[in-house]
Amino acid sequence: MLRRNWWSSAIDFLIVPRLFEKLRRWAQIARRGHLSDDHRSRRSQGVVRGAASAIAGRALALLVGIISVPLTVGYLGSERYGVWVTISTFLAFLSFTDFGLANSLTNALGKAYGEDEREIARRYVSSAFATLSLVALLLLFVGVFAAPYLAGALFPTARPELARAEITPALLLAFAIFALNFPLLITNKVLTTHGESAVANFWSIGGTLLNLVAILSVVWFRGNLPWLVLGCSGLGLLVNVACAVWLFGFRKPWLRPHHAALDLAAIRDLFSVGWKFLVIGAAWMVNSETDNLVIAHYLGAAQVTPYSITFALFSNATLLQTLVYPSLWPAYTEAFARKDYSWIRRTFRLSFKLSFVVTTIVVVVLTIFGRVIIRFWAGEAAVPPFSAIIWMAVWNLMLSHLYVASCLLNATGHLKGMTIYGTVTAFLNLLLSVYLVKRYGITGVIAGTVLAFAIANYIPTFIEARRVLRRYPDQPSAK
Repeated sequence: MLRRNWWSSAIDFLIVPRLFEKLRRWAQIARRGHLSDDHRSRRSQGVVRGAASAIAGRALALLVGIISVPLTVGYLGSERYGVWVTISTFLAFLSFTDFGLANSLTNALGKAYGEDEREIARRYVSSAFATLSLVALLLLFVGVFAAPYLAGALFPTARPELARAEITPALLLAFAIFALNFPLLITNKVLTTHGESAVANFWSIGGTLLNLVAILSVVWFRGNLPWLVLGCSGLGLLVNVACAVWLFGFRKPWLRPHHAALDLAAIRDLFSVGWKFLVIGAAWMVNSETDNLVIAHYLGAAQVTPYSITFALFSNATLLQTLVYPSLWPAYTEAFARKDYSWIRRTFRLSFKLSFVVTTIVVVVLTIFGRVIIRFWAGEAAVPPFSAIIWMAVWNLMLSHLYVASCLLNATGHLKGMTIYGTVTAFLNLLLSVYLVKRYGITGVIAGTVLAFAIANYIPTFIEARRVLRRYPDQPSAK
């Protein structure tokens, strides 16, 4: 039974050396040269190796950002850089149009893996691939006709010549590449649910390196915004295609999508869970991705630059959670399928305590030195008001805890509550952001996000996670 409250657990981290011993044991498991036959050890290996490789990938991405942001801001200028960020934000907002199938596939594959059902896993993979391919075709069709209208809607204050020459073609290219990437979402899910997040991360590292090459090439050859989109996103698409060929051609050929493995029952099952992930994902996109759109509409694209760069800097405060999340989710699902509730309970407690301490340290440092770092990193035009720094700090403290709890709820299929209070939070967030941006500029936007989550989301999430941990009794050690 989970008897201690969250804050006492967090304080325990500071005074109980046993937690450091647990981390040391996990590190020892991860250093083994082969995958263990014991399910708990294999699961832990996957989580730790996935997190370690994700840290390496994030470090590389940070280095690429340090190099590329000043180059792109200086080369494109504040307006065109703001356009590029806004296009990326808009496409991220559209990621929920997979109808929740990618996340639903994670849970279905995790359950099949936990029950050693290869044929069932193949049916889910083939069915998800076919469905996502149809969605991609629909998105491609809509994008071709919608790009000119979107350019006017997203950037009403942009210069007409810039909209015609660069914004509309860039939107069209970004839409097309985004749609073609849709069916390839399954490759990452297959790798992570089989405890191979580290392999998925190595492919991502390759994409990051090519992204840097693309940015340097466009700047060197004085390419415009469409060329930047084509270089960065297009090379990323090629990496994803190569990963799919390697995975289904050599690594796991028994999971290769095939029309003979299509299963209407599997598709119905994916949608029966997927719609909940769709609602949760749509609400989360409103909560996390509309800020740049609100700023671009009410304040102009140039104001997106200081907000997005500050947001990106503070995202490092939740680095631990975002890096562990992709590995931990399928590990929870597989453990849940094997009824290994004691592993889930211990892992959740450890991740929460680590999250509390690490995020607090990073947030304090960024609050003190954030404006100096941004001025040195991206220039004076990207420096936000100090009030925005404070609200960013509060937001990331809240977010770090929400990541830990939502990972458990997503992985174990406890989705109903998140669909309800996530939707309420999304509407409240949008209303507050629009209201406050007119009065307080970019500070009002992040303040709206924090207030919405504090009112409608933060407490309910932890109450539900606590109930899940209390509900299931400990089982004998799973082998």
